[in-house]
Amino acid sequence: MAAKRKKKKVTPAQIEREAKRAAQVAAGALDGRFREKVVKSGKSYKRKPKHPDADV
Repeated sequence: MAAKRKKKKVTPAQIEREAKRAAQVAAGALDGRFREKVVKSGKSYKRKPKHPDADV
């Protein structure tokens, strides 16, 4: 027989998060019309041209 699992305790932070998400859903934020802003990672290597004015 499988062991019984205990219910997880609900913290006040979780309750606040649930309320915020419910408000966002009511406002339509999660229905696919909006996209979150993506911050580009600074870890990727940025290639720059070696001599930008060489063809002039």
